[in-house]
Amino acid sequence: MANPMYGQNKFDNTLDDYDKYLDFCAGYQGNLSATGISVSEAEAVAALAAVSSADQGDSYAATLIANAVNTSAVTAAAAGTIHLPTASKGTHLCLDYADVPDGSTGVHTIAVNGGALLSTGSTLIAGGVLAKQVIGGQLGNGSNAVAIETAGTYSAPTSVNLLYTPTTGNNALGAGSVLHFFCPKDNEWLVRTFFVQQGTGATGAYTVS
Repeated sequence: MANPMYGQNKFDNTLDDYDKYLDFCAGYQGNLSATGISVSEAEAVAALAAVSSADQGDSYAATLIANAVNTSAVTAAAAGTIHLPTASKGTHLCLDYADVPDGSTGVHTIAVNGGALLSTGSTLIAGGVLAKQVIGGQLGNGSNAVAIETAGTYSAPTSVNLLYTPTTGNNALGAGSVLHFFCPKDNEWLVRTFFVQQGTGATGAYTVS
């Protein structure tokens, strides 16, 4: 916004982004006012298959909504994918796990690219990456099983998928866990994990690709 006494104030224009970033760091959901979606197991499985399909309706059904609380009901009984929306600077959203992805060792993927644009559901999102960072690892039991460093460099990150491989018990990523996503600059995502562990929380692992 402009300062009426001094004209345009570039710092003022960034305050909304700072507020969203603080929400991201703290895991605060109260300002996520858009209406999110709930992604089912079947929708995640269909979205994985749709990555190479001409029909992107299935990708659209599993593309998270920006500035919203979204929900995962994925049990990982089979491999599946959930997509992030377009990576636009200042975007904050979260994914709340209503179910435990421990039905098998089916890989649970959060994909930066391949989702469908909200406007049409047919044009694929492309060009984004996961910023260079360490994802996971904030576990009370000291386990580092789920911590992973993304690939590339800070100026040129290259990872586009965050993959969680569960086991059938004692997963770090249990019901009630929340993943927060924030876009500090166009086409890059930061990820912050808030784990509610299942049992000992000693199993399950993140990888990137």
